[in-house]
Amino acid sequence: MRSDRRPNVVLFVADQWRAKDAGYWGNPLVETPHIDRLAADGAGFRRCFVQNPVSTPSRASMASGWYCHVNGHRTMHHMLRQHEPNMLRYFKEAGYHVWWGGKNDMIAEEVIPASCHDRVGGTGGRRTVNESPWKPGHRLYHTFLWGEVPENYGMSLSDDYAAEQAVEFIKHPPAEPYFMLVNQSYPHPPYAVPEPYFSMYDRSRVPPPIRPPEGFAGKPKILRMVHERMRMNEITEDELREMVAVYYGMITKTDRNLGSIVEALRERGVWEDTIVVATSDHGDFCGDYLLAEKMQNTFEDVLTNIPFAIRVPGCEPLPGPSESLVELIDLLPTLTEACGIELGHTQFGRSLLPMLRGEAKDHRQYVFSEGGALAAEAHTHEKPYAPENLYWARVALQTTEREAHGKAVMVRSENWKYVCRLYDTDELYDLDNDPDEVHNLIDDPSLADVRQELTAAMTTWFIETGDQVPWRWDLRHPREDHPPWSETAARHGFVKDVTDD
Repeated sequence: MRSDRRPNVVLFVADQWRAKDAGYWGNPLVETPHIDRLAADGAGFRRCFVQNPVSTPSRASMASGWYCHVNGHRTMHHMLRQHEPNMLRYFKEAGYHVWWGGKNDMIAEEVIPASCHDRVGGTGGRRTVNESPWKPGHRLYHTFLWGEVPENYGMSLSDDYAAEQAVEFIKHPPAEPYFMLVNQSYPHPPYAVPEPYFSMYDRSRVPPPIRPPEGFAGKPKILRMVHERMRMNEITEDELREMVAVYYGMITKTDRNLGSIVEALRERGVWEDTIVVATSDHGDFCGDYLLAEKMQNTFEDVLTNIPFAIRVPGCEPLPGPSESLVELIDLLPTLTEACGIELGHTQFGRSLLPMLRGEAKDHRQYVFSEGGALAAEAHTHEKPYAPENLYWARVALQTTEREAHGKAVMVRSENWKYVCRLYDTDELYDLDNDPDEVHNLIDDPSLADVRQELTAAMTTWFIETGDQVPWRWDLRHPREDHPPWSETAARHGFVKDVTDD
């Protein structure tokens, strides 16, 4: 990397790609050569966890370095606003040219102009189709299993357009260093993909799904309720394998788009000057536990564990995939530190640079995720959906079964996972002996010490992250001066938006 120029940044974010479906993670069947190579050239983390199992709160955490509870970003309709910091805005204010392609689910519409120079969406005018093969009432209607779709299927085409435009930007870059956020809608359900990806995977070879315990015993009741409303009890083994095979095809197509961007960096001669990150906002059931899509207040690894590969110029590749526990909020301080950008707010991510430089082997002892709502918080719930809506099976329960959608928090260590729920059963899993999280041990008296350790970790975490005090002081009299941290905060636009001086 040239010493006289800050590195470019390319952040590639898929939607609903779970970690166990990446080659570098250890999946022997799925073809993901480009994220695998990125992991080999830099670092691939096998245990990266999101802070919420759905998109908007997860992305808000990634962009702010805040856990969802810190400033109320735990719903699909509370995005980062004018007075709140976000990653893109930091880079724009630091003199980077910020290019953003693909979906949003992160920043309120009125903040987009302050956060980027170029906002690219849509399909470039190309006509799309988005029609389900099933009519309402069909047993597969709410399973999200669509199968083969035309080449101009909407989500697939919008992903291609975002990647194509990203490549064009790299070919004709601005004079200043750039930050690119390339969002993809895949492999978000419906499970639908065009050829050649639809036929890419032999259905007989895809792994069988994780089975829930009989009657969903020990699991929160929302899983059983959604399972029944999706009519997943009627799905066949062949259809479950079809779901996984199509999902794999969606992942491979997404990985191809990542590859086109990396290739453009190499062809332009800026690969050595560019930080590249590939990750996702959360995972997907994809048939596991006989469920489809995701949940907003459960934290199975298939929902919370995501792929995360990063290459920072000047850092030697790690010897192999890392088993260290990391969180998606660790991305903000990693990128800003690597690019010499000064933060002006309290955030809770931890830079990965010591690991990437070979100065540290371990990163976190625990990772956390949270979701759901108080029963009385009507403003946190999505709009009531009719059964004709594809998301009815899950989302409508927020209105009709509010306690089932209640608040819950996960703490996960290397060996154990504990989930504390406000209105439903708590959960405790021995991840060494039960990695699929099927046998809830919360009532096992011999594990009292484990529960005490994880409860204490959760308590400490809540105390440490319960709020964020703005760095910008309110002066108490005219002769008082701003201390250094207050002046630092004032240099950022999100503070100027809410102050007069």
